[in-house]
Parts: sequence; structure tokens; C-alpha cells
Amino acid sequence: MKELLLEILTEWGMSCIYILIFAVILLISKFLKKIIYKDNVDVQLTEKDNVAYGISIGGYFVGVFAIYIGALVGPSVDLLHDIMNVSIYALGGIAVMFLSSWINDHLIFRRVSVRKEIKEKHNIAAAIVQLASLLASGLMIAGAIKGEGGGPLQAFVFYFIGQIFLILFTKGYIKFMSYDIQNQIHEGNIAVAFSVAGKMISIGIIVMMAIGHDFLGWNKTFIMICMDGTIMIFLLLIVSYFFDKLIIPKSDLDYELVEDKNIGVGVLDFCVNLMVSLLVLFLF
Repeated sequence: MKELLLEILTEWGMSCIYILIFAVILLISKFLKKIIYKDNVDVQLTEKDNVAYGISIGGYFVGVFAIYIGALVGPSVDLLHDIMNVSIYALGGIAVMFLSSWINDHLIFRRVSVRKEIKEKHNIAAAIVQLASLLASGLMIAGAIKGEGGGPLQAFVFYFIGQIFLILFTKGYIKFMSYDIQNQIHEGNIAVAFSVAGKMISIGIIVMMAIGHDFLGWNKTFIMICMDGTIMIFLLLIVSYFFDKLIIPKSDLDYELVEDKNIGVGVLDFCVNLMVSLLVLFLF
């Protein structure tokens, strides 16, 4: 009985330690964002009542959380080593997420100054897209650092592959659409923003799964990542299209998003993409 009680208390103690570590990492991530982007969270949220900034910073913190969980579920050695590894990988992952955010803003949404739209124009559509970008990046980084058999180099290479997937498929989706997505975001179309955000987060989930393989050698792991990622993303796009047709068969999705600016349809499309990506995640 005493041994069982001691084991339970030990587990709770370890959990409390990791919660405290996450709180510290969250504060560090807030400080880093303030330093790098010259953001003041308190001013934007409480003095300017900037809803768009709140959405954006929420996506940033959820991305940080995803990275922390990825570091937490990695290989375990002992408590001291685990705490060091989790802290190092989490902080390194946050640094990489800043890189990801810059890449996404300049390569995917290069005709829209996303940060300016959020901070100066309080553009909620831009904030939703940035939330998706940050969360997708956080999920990819989590997938890169959680696998066994590798190290920091392998994790960064896997992240880099995942980032290429996110850029290629998101840009491909943007070019494939019959309307100008970047212009719609600039104009503050929240319906389109939700639709795009659903695609980005869903791709992030699938890429997280694809690059989360244990390291089995460069060639084998690279082939597995590319095959899994490509097949599952195409499956996501195809199945999402048919689900949209199944749920709203009498309406044209593009018309509802662009002409009507129907936020309800945008949220529905977001949810459909999320459901399909999670279905793929659990089935494969």
C-alpha cells in the first residue's frame, strides 16, 4: 500500500514539475515574441482591444504548446535528463517556429503583410490565417522532435521536409482556387480565412504524422516521409471536397465564401478539413 501511494505521489510530482516547466517556457516564449517582433501583448490586448492580435497570439501559444508536447513524448532516460531534453528541444523548437512563421509569411502569403494587417488594421482574417500558420508549424516541429533514434540534426531535417510540404501544398491550393485568396485575406474576408486555416492546420497534422517516424536511416525514413505525406495530403484534399459536397450539396462553396462572405460556411469547411485530417491520423 505504501509503495502504491509513493508511486502515485511520485507521478503527480513529476506531472507538476512538467507543468511548471511549461509555464516557464510560455513566459519565455512571450518574452521572445516581444523582443523579436517588438510586440507588447498587454498593450495590444487591453489598451487597443485588438481582437485580431488576440487570435494571432493564441495561435502562437498553442503552437508553443504543441512543440512542448512533442518534446515531452520523446524518448525517456531519467528525470534530470528528461527535464533538460524537454527544455532544450522545446526552446529550440520555439526558435524554429519563428523561422517557420517568417517563411510562411514571405513565401505563402507574400502579397499580404500579415503582421501589419493584424497590428495596425486589426484584420481578423489575417489573424486567423496566422493562427493556422503558427499551429501548423508547431505541429510539424512537434512531429520532428518526438521520434526516437535520431538527434537534433535529424529533427531539423525532418522539420525542413515538413516545411517544404506545407509551402508546396498550401501554395498549390491557393493557385488552384478560382479566386485570389491573398486578396480576400487582405480585404478581411473571414469566411475565406477559416477555409484556408482549415487546410493549413490539417496539412500540419498530416505532416506531423508523416515526419514523426522513428529514425531508421536517412534513405528509408526519407522515402517513408515523402510517400506518407504526399498520399495523405492528396487524400485530405479529395475527401474534404466530397465531404463539402455531401454536407452542402446545393450550394457552391466558392460563391458562399467569396461573394456571400458566409462565415458559417467557412467555419464548416474548416471543421470538415479538421475532421478528415484527424480521421486520416487515427486510421493510418
